[in-house]
Amino acid sequence: MKRISVVLVCFVLLASLLSGCDTSDVGTGSESEKTKLKIEAWGIETDPNSRIIKEAVNLFNERNSNAVIEIEFTEQEQYKTKIATLMAANEAPDLFNTWAAGFLKPFVTSGKVYSISDDLNKDSWKNSYINGIFAPFTFDGKIYAAPTTQTVACLFYNKEIFDQYGLKAPETYSELKNVIETLNKNGIIPFALGNKAPWVGAMFSELVANRIGGSEPFNKVYEGTGTWLDPSFIEAGRIMYELVEMNAFPEGFNALDNDPAQELFKEGKAAMLVMGSWAIQQLTNEESPLKGKVDVARFPAMEGGKGNINSWLGQPDQSFAISTNCKNKEAAVEFLKTIASKEIQTKFAEAGNLVATKITIDPAKSNPVAIKVAELQKDMEELFLFYDVALGSTIGNEYNNAIQAITAGKDPEEALRALQEFTEQNRE
Repeated sequence: MKRISVVLVCFVLLASLLSGCDTSDVGTGSESEKTKLKIEAWGIETDPNSRIIKEAVNLFNERNSNAVIEIEFTEQEQYKTKIATLMAANEAPDLFNTWAAGFLKPFVTSGKVYSISDDLNKDSWKNSYINGIFAPFTFDGKIYAAPTTQTVACLFYNKEIFDQYGLKAPETYSELKNVIETLNKNGIIPFALGNKAPWVGAMFSELVANRIGGSEPFNKVYEGTGTWLDPSFIEAGRIMYELVEMNAFPEGFNALDNDPAQELFKEGKAAMLVMGSWAIQQLTNEESPLKGKVDVARFPAMEGGKGNINSWLGQPDQSFAISTNCKNKEAAVEFLKTIASKEIQTKFAEAGNLVATKITIDPAKSNPVAIKVAELQKDMEELFLFYDVALGSTIGNEYNNAIQAITAGKDPEEALRALQEFTEQNRE
């Protein structure tokens, strides 16, 4: 009798436990069972791109049965300090926003970042990205981050002016010189360049240097095995001053801010502008006098140069990496795939971004100039970094200053020799 009572009690207890289970979680994993992952990101939550990233997080959380992600945004400059502090304390978040090259490299060399190379190659996921975009995240042959968007330097030109004088977008330096000569004859400033903040002219010179020597000379400077006295840099400096002497830039351009220089382009007083793709919205919005008049081209080739016209200056942007401390790397990779999905990438494109993947964009919903850049980039073979991004602000800013000095008349070899001495003294 006692034995029957014990069995009965056990049965009642078992039944009560089963009745307390939420069967809706069977097969999907309850929230308490899911691994909680943390993303540290830069930006402000209300920014358009931050909102899209949050949508990607929500989409991941809806679809993933093994993990749930929370994300925290920090203003950009504060973020740099925050992530460096977390890394130093070995408290890295599961995933984190990163810039390329010089910013990411110390974290990689100290073993704090997980390589996604095998994951990218596992199911051809890598093939969905634009060619060459992973180079700035590659160290010793392994890839350590995935970009969401990108920024590239473009040659913008005024179609109305070009048509009026029978011009076409120059594909070579000789063609560019002919365009400059025609524009000058007709009282049109060839390039709207304001170089008071010297990164603008430096960006122009980086395109010239790459077209002359390809990427190898700069890569050697970056690695510490080459110098700024490479012939390609000296020749690029010579060409920058040659352009000054040809009146390619506005009078007093070295004392002119970037914004008023861009106004010269918007007002039709200048015919061309070399600027980052971030300018697309400014040049083509409803209030812009250039709306419907802007076209875009690759920066021209240098005759006899080693560079490739399908190499683009810029940087992958809003990129994410996975820390080696990540509690569920498989789930973290799934988030990177979510943010690289056509669904999320389309949202970035429609918000005016150049995206990192090869999606087809609906022309009715996107900026036509951004679409043109995306079309041109289908043949991209390399994305090479802005020098001050790759080298960091100390050496990068000194390069910018050296180019400004050259355009003001300083001998290129003398300016670059001083830059090389500075680089040797300040290299970390």
